[in-house]
Amino acid sequence: MRYLPLLILLLLCTCVRAQIGLHPPAVDWQKIETTEGRVLFPKGYEARAKRVATLIELLNEKHTRSIGEQQFDVDIVLQTPNMTINGFVGLAPFRSGFFATPPQSFSLLSTADWMDLLTIHEFRHVQQNSNERRGLTKLVSYLQGQFGWAVLSGIAVPNWFAEGDATIYETAMSPGGRGRTPAFSGTLRSLLAEDIIYKYPVARNNSFRRIVPDHYRYGYGMLTYARERYGNDVWRKVLHQGAAQGGLLYSFSRALKKETGLSTPELYATTMADLKAAQDSLTAARAPFIEGQAIGATRKDIVNYRFPAMDGEGRLMALRSGFQVLPQLVEIDPAGGPDRVVTNLGIQREPYVDVHGKFAVWMERRQHPRYTNLQFSDITLYELGSGRKRQLTENGKYVSPSLSFDGRQIVSVYHDPLAGPPEIVILNTVSGEVESRFRRNATSVSFPRFSPDGKTVYFFDQQYSGIAIMALDLASGQTTTLKERSPEAIDLLRVAPGGTLVYASGRDGVDNIYQLEPASGDIVQLTNVAVGATMPLLTKDGYLIYSTPTPKGLRLQRLAFGGDKNLNGVYGGLYAGIPGGLLPAGPSYYERAAGFVEEAVDLSSTVEAKEYPVSDFSDNLGGIKLHSWSYNGSYVSPGAIIAATNALNTIAIDVDGQYNLNEKRSAASASVNYGGLFPVLRAAVELRDRNYSTFRAGVDTVFNRVNLNQLTVSGGLRVPLTWVSGNFQTNLTPAAEYTYYALSNNEGGELPDNFGGLGFQLTFSSFQRLAYQQVQSRLGASLFLRYDQGFGEEDLGDRFLLRSAINLPGLFATHGLKLDFDYQREPIRNAYQFPDAFRYARGYVAPAADRVYRLGVNYQLPILYPDFGIAGVTYFQRVRLNAFYDYHNYSLEGTSIQNISASSVGGQFLFDNVWLNAQDITVGFELAYRLDRDLFSGEANDLRFRFLVSGGF
Repeated sequence: MRYLPLLILLLLCTCVRAQIGLHPPAVDWQKIETTEGRVLFPKGYEARAKRVATLIELLNEKHTRSIGEQQFDVDIVLQTPNMTINGFVGLAPFRSGFFATPPQSFSLLSTADWMDLLTIHEFRHVQQNSNERRGLTKLVSYLQGQFGWAVLSGIAVPNWFAEGDATIYETAMSPGGRGRTPAFSGTLRSLLAEDIIYKYPVARNNSFRRIVPDHYRYGYGMLTYARERYGNDVWRKVLHQGAAQGGLLYSFSRALKKETGLSTPELYATTMADLKAAQDSLTAARAPFIEGQAIGATRKDIVNYRFPAMDGEGRLMALRSGFQVLPQLVEIDPAGGPDRVVTNLGIQREPYVDVHGKFAVWMERRQHPRYTNLQFSDITLYELGSGRKRQLTENGKYVSPSLSFDGRQIVSVYHDPLAGPPEIVILNTVSGEVESRFRRNATSVSFPRFSPDGKTVYFFDQQYSGIAIMALDLASGQTTTLKERSPEAIDLLRVAPGGTLVYASGRDGVDNIYQLEPASGDIVQLTNVAVGATMPLLTKDGYLIYSTPTPKGLRLQRLAFGGDKNLNGVYGGLYAGIPGGLLPAGPSYYERAAGFVEEAVDLSSTVEAKEYPVSDFSDNLGGIKLHSWSYNGSYVSPGAIIAATNALNTIAIDVDGQYNLNEKRSAASASVNYGGLFPVLRAAVELRDRNYSTFRAGVDTVFNRVNLNQLTVSGGLRVPLTWVSGNFQTNLTPAAEYTYYALSNNEGGELPDNFGGLGFQLTFSSFQRLAYQQVQSRLGASLFLRYDQGFGEEDLGDRFLLRSAINLPGLFATHGLKLDFDYQREPIRNAYQFPDAFRYARGYVAPAADRVYRLGVNYQLPILYPDFGIAGVTYFQRVRLNAFYDYHNYSLEGTSIQNISASSVGGQFLFDNVWLNAQDITVGFELAYRLDRDLFSGEANDLRFRFLVSGGF
């Protein structure tokens, strides 16, 4: 068992080439060279790039004691056009990407400056990867390059360590960090409050049927617990030993046992028990609690309710999403009746909606169809009465739009990092035209809100030193500070009908609701809850409504308050001795600062960017590296591949060799893909042995076996296009390729020695996105068209192929119906036969045919959520059934084989598993019963079995 990872390593080490050429060619890339690698960025973003370079130098020179001093050169790409809230570090090639536009919410990802947070967190991953390259992992990296390095690191080092350690690092090196934000641990604390502690395999691998806090949360808790008890640097030794034995099962757990006496499951259980005890103690000290009662429909499924709001008719609305439903604006019945769906929301960069009067407004994601790293966020306006939905802006960078009380204007943040600091923008609700702009000298601005009279906009203003609440006078453009700047984790500013402000804050260790009077600056705490209160709404009729984390998702609660002008708050009597009616400030339950106090330093607030030489960087061959030489991972055609890519992923070079076990033939090829232009260009050369059959003209039963060596030289182009609209993503890729064939050792063939061929291809798909538990998209279609023509001194034939499918809703929310139609025409008398990619009726072998079509009906549904693991080798998340009926019809012209029909019924049982706690791989089996005779099969048994593997290898 301990050597199992080595046995499947060859399957895991597979070259999966990402789409290339996602940057607009017009971007003028620059670089800063450091001892740690290169920082790449668009021209005009030099100031921020120098700060990033300064931070990584400091981190590498002075802050490695708990991870190790090894560090390999890395390319760090600062993506200013991409609005995704994320960053990454990857191997094959070794590079990192930071997406520069900050999130609007400060409660989950902390109050640290966004780019500083990304730099600290992602560079910690660079340090981790560098220090994992030792022992067996290092050996495999010599044998397989970065593919092998990535696979061994993924097997040896659990994701909870990687993300937990990076979260500690961001918390220790900044005034913020997720370890300090109560919202980060809210769901975990809601589970502990109800004595729910999942078994380690569930926490490690997640679940389709219950909320399981992710590896960031569990990892942070486990790592801080071990640091507190076994020393600040205990994980350094565990990482080095575990990575050195990277191909052996439980290597990390064995190293942990050696250093602490606890295996990984034991550390997890001990940590959860410790967190539970600490939470119980702190909760008792905070009582008595002032919190609301649950409102809305009682639901047992996993559903989140965010951004409660009142429309002009006094109806309570909220943004609802869940495991079985996509985001929707719904009307809530406070008495407990079912929700009424108002409208669906499209794909967003982060959840958000605002409702005022007769309108709802939100932003939706868009992107350039060809250069998908050029992303946009545009404002959508919805009229509650008529149901009319309009996109107000085009190719914008708008976030958290909010309506004025009279509904005539919208205020939003416009943030394009390359263009400069964020702006507060006022738009006309009817036309969408920008009426005024106010640029802020800030790193981030969020949640702007109109005052009731529409003359003032309140907003969060972030600098390196913290976040302030400010007021902007629209007439003069002057700003006033209402709440002084601090690193306090605050979120979602709202303006009550009477003019007071409410917001959520984690200042006392738990997210609670606070009220701010703009005229005086007085702040009063309105709630004292056990787990968390966020997204406040203060209503005209004296209620405070907010969201709170529960084991079933974010749910709404309502607290009788007494009016939005009550500045005494609920603590006027309970905590009269506390100045201002505030509980004392305190750390989050989950911060556990003792786990990293020896390393803690506020780099974000104190660092000053150094000066670096800046030079041009080519997005063509700039930074091209040979990064991997690996087994290709196919059990049908095993072989090896050598791969090289440039830093900006505009060019990819592959050289590979394969041996086809079915045909007992070998092949070797080299290809270059270049994505620096609007079309993606491809050039390739391949030497392949061929072994196939053709039909001999005039004789019904005789096939001609062709054996030959084939050298092909090809060149082509494709244009990958992607659109995002509402909940749908549409992909369209037209492609064309010319191939020159040179044949030798042509035994039994009728082909000329040299000829050419043209191929045209069109791929199309448009699918609605999936809710978490849905097994397939409930609405959409796909189409694949391929036409190939061989030509030379004589007509060498052609081939036309069509594959198509339509997805429709099933009987229940998680079910899906799929209808297939495929068609192929290629005369078998053609001297040259193109590779057969047709999908025949399941259970049948491929017939000899000039024409064939297939109809398929599939009904897919989940049948079980086991949440069950076997010895850390595999973990069963879900079992699915795809019941099917297939029919195909084929003909062989000039013979008695005309309109032959064949059909089958059966099912595919699919197991969605996590293997080695690292890789999602679906395995399963297919049972197909042939309802008709198979003319081309020698098997008499009509029940056919097939093993299925997909999703990872």
